[in-house]
Parts: sequence; C-alpha cells; structure tokens
Amino acid sequence: MRGRGPSWGVALVVVFLLALFAFRLTDSANRNALTFDEPHYVGAGLYLWDSGDYDFARSLYYHPPLAYHLASLPLLFVETPESPLLRDVGHRMLSGTEPSPDRVRVLSRLPFILLACWGAFLIFLWARDSAGVGAGLFALALVTASPIFLAHSFLAHSDITVTVFFIQTLYTFWRWSERRTFLRFSLCGLSLGLALIAKLSALLLLPILALLLWSRETGFWPFVPKTEAEDSSAPASKGFVRSSFRAAGLLVDLLLVALLVLWVGYGFSFSFQELTQGTFEGVSIPAYLHSFFFDVAANAQNRSVYFFGEVGSGEQFWYLLPVAWFLKTPIPFLILAAWAVFFRSSSSGPESRRLSGFLLVPMVVYLGVAMFVLQVPLGVRYLLPILPLFDLFVATRLAPFQGRRAVAAGALLVWLLAVGAWVHPHYLSFFNPWVGGPADAHHALVESNYDWGQALPSLAEELEARGRPPVWLAYFGGEPPERYGIESRRLPSCEPVTGTVAISATLLRGLYSLNNPFRPAPEGCFDWLLEYEPVAQPGYAILLYEIPPVP
Repeated sequence: MRGRGPSWGVALVVVFLLALFAFRLTDSANRNALTFDEPHYVGAGLYLWDSGDYDFARSLYYHPPLAYHLASLPLLFVETPESPLLRDVGHRMLSGTEPSPDRVRVLSRLPFILLACWGAFLIFLWARDSAGVGAGLFALALVTASPIFLAHSFLAHSDITVTVFFIQTLYTFWRWSERRTFLRFSLCGLSLGLALIAKLSALLLLPILALLLWSRETGFWPFVPKTEAEDSSAPASKGFVRSSFRAAGLLVDLLLVALLVLWVGYGFSFSFQELTQGTFEGVSIPAYLHSFFFDVAANAQNRSVYFFGEVGSGEQFWYLLPVAWFLKTPIPFLILAAWAVFFRSSSSGPESRRLSGFLLVPMVVYLGVAMFVLQVPLGVRYLLPILPLFDLFVATRLAPFQGRRAVAAGALLVWLLAVGAWVHPHYLSFFNPWVGGPADAHHALVESNYDWGQALPSLAEELEARGRPPVWLAYFGGEPPERYGIESRRLPSCEPVTGTVAISATLLRGLYSLNNPFRPAPEGCFDWLLEYEPVAQPGYAILLYEIPPVP
C-alpha cells in the first residue's frame, strides 16, 4: 500500500529540500571553475546547433550528443562569437568578454542543475510509492545531501545526464511492471533512448532490462512487480520458452522507441559514416556505433590512474571505484548503509522488500561491469548512475521510521547534512576521515575524484589575500588563470624553483605531465615539492607553497 501522508506538509518539505539542493548547486556552479572537460561540452554543443554536423569524431569527440546540446542550450539565447562557429568556441568564449566567462559558466550548468533536481524528485516518488512518505522524504534527503551527487550535479557533463535518465528508465519500468499500460511502456522506452544518447555507459541498461523482463515474464526473480491478475496465475502455465520469447519481444519494442529518440538526438538522422579501417572498411554504420567501437578500443588500450602513491593501469587497480566510493562517502551514510544491509526493518511492507530485491539487479550488474570490464576507472563518477539507487535501497530498507529507529536515523541524517554544509562548495574534493579528510586525500586519489580544475577561483582569492604575488603555476583545468587576475608563470616540468608555487593536486601526484594530460609525468617529477609543507590549500585541490631561496 502506498502511504502518502498529509499532502500539503509533505509538499512543503519536498519543495524545501529541492530548493536547498538547487541553491547549493547554483552557488557551487558560481564558485567553482569549469572542470577540465566542460569547455569542450559547451563548444561542441554550440557547434552542433549551428552546423548540424554529427560526425562522431570531428564534432562529437566520440560521445553521444545529448550532454553537448544541454550544456550549450542556454547560450543560444545570448550573443556568441560570429558564425560559422568552430568546435573550440567554448574555450574561446572563456577568454573573451562578451558574454562574460562567469555568465558562460553558470548558464551552461543550469540545465544540469535542473536535471539533478528532477532525478532527486524521482527518487522521492519511487521511495514514497514503495515504502511510504517517510521513506520518500528520507531518500530525498539522502540524495540531496550526498557530497558525491552534489559534486557532479552542477557540472556541464554527461555524468549527471546519464544518471538521471538511468534512474528514470528503471523507475518507469517499475511503474509499467505494476500496471502495464501503453503510456508507461512508451515512457520507459523514451527514457531508455535519452539515457543511451547521454552516455555510452547507459548501454548497461540493455542487459539490466533484459534480465528484469525475463525474470518478470518467467517468474524467476520474484522481486520484479506484477499486476494482481498476473500474480494470481502460476508462472509455469505460460511456459518457460514462451515467456522468454515474450520478454525478448518486449525488449525489442523498448529498443524501437529508444532508436526513435536516437534518430531525433542525432539531428533526425543516424549520421551514417564509413568505417575507415579493419575488415569492414568502407561499410557505413551509425555514428552511435562508431562511438561504441571507439570506446571499446580505448578501454582495451587502458589509461593511467593514481591510487595511493602509485600510477598504474586501470586493470591493475580493478577495485579502485568501490574503494573511492567508500572513502568519499560520509561516515553517517556508511553507518546507515550498514544498518540497512544487516538490520532491515522488520515492519517494512512487502512492496518495500520487493523493491530491495529489484534494485539488486541494476546495482550488481553495473558494479560488476565497472569493476571487472572497465579498464579506465578514472573517477567515482563512473558509479554515479547506481548511487541514488543505493540511497533508495537504504531509505526503503530502514522504513518505517518509528520510535528509536526514527531518532537514530534522524541523528545520522543531521550529521550527514552537517558534513555537506562544512565542505560546501568544494564537494568534488570531499573525502571522509579514513584518509585524513579533504586536505590530505590527494595522497590517495586525484583527477575527477579530487582535482578536476575546479579550484581556480579559490586560488585567486587566496592570492588576493596575500597581495597578489606572481606565482609559478601548474594548473590542471579548463579555464585560463589570467581570467581570474592570477599573475602566473608556467612551472617548469620537473625543475625546482623558488618563490610562490601553486600546483594542482593531479599534477603534483604525477598522474599527468604538464605537456600532455593523457601521459603520466616522469617518475618523481614533483617530489622536490613534497619535501615542503603547503602554506595554503585553496579549494583543497590546489596546493600553495612558499619555496625559500636555495644557496
């Protein structure tokens, strides 16, 4: 049964939590520089709107186009550089004056903030429908207080885009499973298409939906909901083979709707292009498949990752993503998670228990592929699509909140909210005390786990407070430092200097060289800096040193 509670009181709490979430995201968008990837999302998006050119390599940078379209959508209504636009227009706008770079940064991030709010609201609806109003509000609070979710929800990037549509696809599937209508099925197919056109990781929805459909039709996994009429009939009566074929047919129907979305998203075409090498050289295939084959090849080639002082291959550190999640998750949530896993509420209803089993399918499949197939685990952001599902799992497993259970859960939630308020707006660099908190965590993980170029405004504020001294700078990010009034000289690669030195944590730890962001620095390149204590750590992600003159 779906408990909904007093509508006005619940609505006010929901609006308050979403408004607070939106405020934190907007303030973070304003106070954090564009990360390393964001300028090209803006530029590629404007180029797509202007040219209609969906070449998978030349225009899309090998990715599906939805996030590009969203990042540039608000900028269609402001004056931009003259046509014809080039795909590097995002970088050029950040060095210009009209529109102002501040305006470009905030406007490009607004669609993703709205999308994140919608995703959080979906989690509320799903938890409320399955375990009551209390579970819905608790799930909403967990999602909107998560530093990982907050860190990526305001960035103009594909990560939050695919996350929201991943959740929406599974939620609409759950709703269709409860009551099979054409509208609900169509919404599930539409959501699947939007997820696929957001990021290639959404392809994991295909085996997930296949498993859920097959389990539903055959009765193999009893946690996938059915209508009352279907529940009353024995699964075996339909026949195992017949049920399996029906599940396959339903998956094909969903794919047909999703392909329609892909067709629209690629400018009302599939942007067929010829293969330029290999056995099938000269054969035309859709741009989406070009992107898929490119990603498969890139995954096989591997990339360097940094993990606790070592720079190695993603294959070497196959366990990096779950460890990163554990270290970047606040302790109160870890307590709640352990509580939910090992001490589920004995008074939870059947629908809540069914949802817990249902959620295991996408979480296990996604995590398994991320750990054992993905060879480039650059950041915990790759787990983002299943993290709100885990919040949903925790909230519904602990509901209903009564007596001492309510007091304990409330206290842990207040603790979680306090952690978020303390680290605001530097969510990307948050780590829990297991690795010394955000100030010391750069010895454990860097790149999009910690330093993605977001701390440049904090560096400018710190230098302003110190009288704006000239600085040797090694910066890993997407915006020009001079845009923030930073007087800087490029830090020589691997050569000690004296004076004021500012360096991004990603470069300090040697993950990337100063000249090539896809190649590690020479081993021990910046070890000479590690002999000094930083005098400041603006935004946590940039370390500031005062190096005394050497005799």
